[in-house]
Amino acid sequence: MKKSQFHGGSIAVLIFLIALLMTLYILFLPKQERLQLLGINETTQEKVEEQARVSANVLLSQSPGLLKPFEKDTNIHEIDAVTLFIRDEPVTLDLANSISLSKSVFGEDKRELRFNVDDLTNLDKVSLFFLVTQSEGNLIISLNDIEIFNNKARGLQSIILPVDLIQETNKLTFKVSSPGFNIFASNDYTLSEIKVRQNYEITNTKEQRTFTLTASESGDAELSFFVFCNDPLSRGRLRVFVNNEEIANEALGCVSAEKTIEVDKEELKEGRNTLLFEIDKGDYLINDIELEVEVEEGGAVTYKFAVSETQFEDILDADKEVKLEITFNDVGDETKKATINVNNNEFTLETKGLDYERFITSLIEEGNNFIKITPQSEFDIEILEIKIEE
Repeated sequence: MKKSQFHGGSIAVLIFLIALLMTLYILFLPKQERLQLLGINETTQEKVEEQARVSANVLLSQSPGLLKPFEKDTNIHEIDAVTLFIRDEPVTLDLANSISLSKSVFGEDKRELRFNVDDLTNLDKVSLFFLVTQSEGNLIISLNDIEIFNNKARGLQSIILPVDLIQETNKLTFKVSSPGFNIFASNDYTLSEIKVRQNYEITNTKEQRTFTLTASESGDAELSFFVFCNDPLSRGRLRVFVNNEEIANEALGCVSAEKTIEVDKEELKEGRNTLLFEIDKGDYLINDIELEVEVEEGGAVTYKFAVSETQFEDILDADKEVKLEITFNDVGDETKKATINVNNNEFTLETKGLDYERFITSLIEEGNNFIKITPQSEFDIEILEIKIEE
């Protein structure tokens, strides 16, 4: 054996012996000194032990939330209609019904029209519209003395006005080109229905609705609704989300139709849920929205809990009781009514109070147990506990 290997083994044995001696020393110290050495004061230790004892005595702790009776095995939630759209909305300023323009070697007849920027909601997509009923030569148009159009014009015309030329008060100048060297000719234009129009989009591409599920509405669901098309040019895509999870994504033409979507129970939750509709284009009304959810029989909720052999022996041998405690969310004037079944032993709950207590020691069994609450009225349970008490 090499000398270095011998020394390494000896050191390892020495470290083990030191650790063993330290452990034994700590174990044989008085409790208070031992806790102090380990950085645990006696108060903290007592709290830890108390919490462990209390936790061991709590057989069941739940927050059922809203409970209400149901006569059928499904419950329907009616949800408000949704209107989704992307619309092109024009703002139109009428400048003149008709103007006549001419130019010859003997003179020129031109016109000026004005508009204010305050009459527009914003400066996006501002255009000049007019109808040409008589034309000869080129039509020349200037905005605030800057030429923006110089060409032949016929029929209905649309000319985009440059945003950087638009001022608070604006001047549009209309004139026609010269007939040239023909001294006997003139160029003439007649324009009608002269307007400045601003096109802008108004959008409402998504809307959210909420619905609340009781503890007993724990099954799969079916979402149904009608889609109505408000614009023949609508070619949008509809996406539907439940609690931020996408459950549908499909193209929509301009055809009114009924839609049905299966919703897995894993997408739903007890309490408040969100439903979101979203489009990328088009104009649609989503109406008659209903969510049909499977519910437990009568709106009941069932919880299972276990009683260990040690706990059961304590209940039988010692002076201990098992107590059911229920704390409600609201007092109200309405009487809270329910049938409670513990291991196939039924009794009635009926109270107007905020709290309800009942000893159920004789109903408890070793091993698996259950409690089932079937509401006969609507109420909200904040805390339901079954605990062992001395």
